Amino acid sequence: MTDKELIRQRFAAGFEQYDTLALVQQQICDELADALVHRVGRDLVRAMEVGVGTGFLTRRLVGYFPRAIWTFNDLVPASQEYVERYTGCVEAHYLWGDAETVEFPSGLDLLASASTVQWFDDLPRFFEKSFAALRSGGFLALSTFGPENFVEIKSLTGEGLSYYSPEAFYELAERSGFTLLWQRDYCRTLWFSSPVEVLRHIRATGVNATGRWSWTHGRLLDFSERYNDRFSDAGRAGEVPLTYHPVLLIVRKS
Repeated sequence: MTDKELIRQRFAAGFEQYDTLALVQQQICDELADALVHRVGRDLVRAMEVGVGTGFLTRRLVGYFPRAIWTFNDLVPASQEYVERYTGCVEAHYLWGDAETVEFPSGLDLLASASTVQWFDDLPRFFEKSFAALRSGGFLALSTFGPENFVEIKSLTGEGLSYYSPEAFYELAERSGFTLLWQRDYCRTLWFSSPVEVLRHIRATGVNATGRWSWTHGRLLDFSERYNDRFSDAGRAGEVPLTYHPVLLIVRKS
């Protein structure tokens, strides 16, 4: 089972830096929002965002759908301080807590979430819960990550989340009763000056929130040497990569 309290603590600690460092997550939110606005009418009545964080997706959604009544959820209540910068123009309600256990509003026209569901213990149950919360014809827009995500870290430490393949992720949605409207997955590589900078990036963005790694000096040195040996690129002045594998979908409740 995922340690949700540990996730809450680490994301809360990283919120102040998140907006400047979580570049891939921001790009994902932009892509998901752009794909959504081309498929959903502007006359939404009730909508919800799960895992609002510091508001990357929130600010896009409320701009596109300002007349909707919004419910915003996150595991970290301190998120409200950040998302309120964008939600003053809409009727906003806040539902703090674990999205796997809190009760969703019913009759939603839209349920959206970016870079959150990879932390869930029971993703099939979340799809079923979302299906039940949406009205007939309602939309679910999600992003998560695929098996190539942080492949460098996992290959060296053996630690990391277990990800669904894009195909399995899309199949879960369809098995829950949704009709698939749009999907996309790709890999994006960020480059860092050293393996230590990779670890700092991961820590600052909270994306290793379930890891309880104990970085002794010896372990850090060994990790850095092996990371450099396996992944450094002489063509990039010795920089080392970190791979992200975003997976996105939009589905509709038929």
